Amino acid sequence: MPDATLNNCRIWYELKGSGDYLLQIGGAGFAHENFGFVSDEMARHFTVIDFDLRGYGLSERPSQAYSMDVWADDVAALLDHLGVKRTHVHGTSMGGMVAMRLASKYPDRVAGLVLDCTCAKCDFMARSRFEIWKALASAYGMGSRELALELATQALSRGFLDSPAGPPVVDTIQEVLERNCSVDVFCGACDAMIEMDLSDDLARITAPTLVMDGDEDILTPLDQGPDGVGNRAIADAIPGAELYVVEGCAHTNLMEQPELSSEIVVNFLTRVGATTAGTAAA
Repeated sequence: MPDATLNNCRIWYELKGSGDYLLQIGGAGFAHENFGFVSDEMARHFTVIDFDLRGYGLSERPSQAYSMDVWADDVAALLDHLGVKRTHVHGTSMGGMVAMRLASKYPDRVAGLVLDCTCAKCDFMARSRFEIWKALASAYGMGSRELALELATQALSRGFLDSPAGPPVVDTIQEVLERNCSVDVFCGACDAMIEMDLSDDLARITAPTLVMDGDEDILTPLDQGPDGVGNRAIADAIPGAELYVVEGCAHTNLMEQPELSSEIVVNFLTRVGATTAGTAAA
């Protein structure tokens, strides 16, 4: 498996497909498996860069303070290692937070940006939820049924959970969490999300941007409380950004509606690539 030592940390990555580059940044706890329902479809249209953030999956998991800056700097170093000058970026949940910092800090590296079910600043409810996650992980472990149920009921819609596909997904979440993250890193990521404030980054993002969110997302909703910055506010603050609301879907639109989610992303990035010919590839 290919990997590279970047900023004193071993980072795993994988390339597949052809065409303009598309780098995918997964959320807290799920690593590159976050895109398991859509990655092959994306590879039919783009050269997909799947990788694991520092601390996750097949990458090294150092004990350290984690932040959006740490992860964004690693992404920029990975692009340097691969010789990729510019790439489309698709970040989901915490990966969307990393993607916003990347696009603000390294604007020349991002051709098109997709932010999926994320936020730029957590309100009281979101910060409280991450404190609960930390407590559950510390008390029961990453592979516990308790943590899996908490994430499932926060991330998936009621309709999906009551469908035949719902209960088995809880088992999958339990396995993915145990496989891809330690308690220390998971709690460090929760702290990073609690502490982050990307409000000032948004106006500095120059890449054409699509913000996606499910209309039933309660974890990173369209509209956070007055102290937060949700998906609608992100789209309003990034110059020229578009907002797409996935109906009948919660935080995990990539799992609940993978075909529609893929179509939305592919259509947007194909349109962006057509207007910035050749800029996404090295």
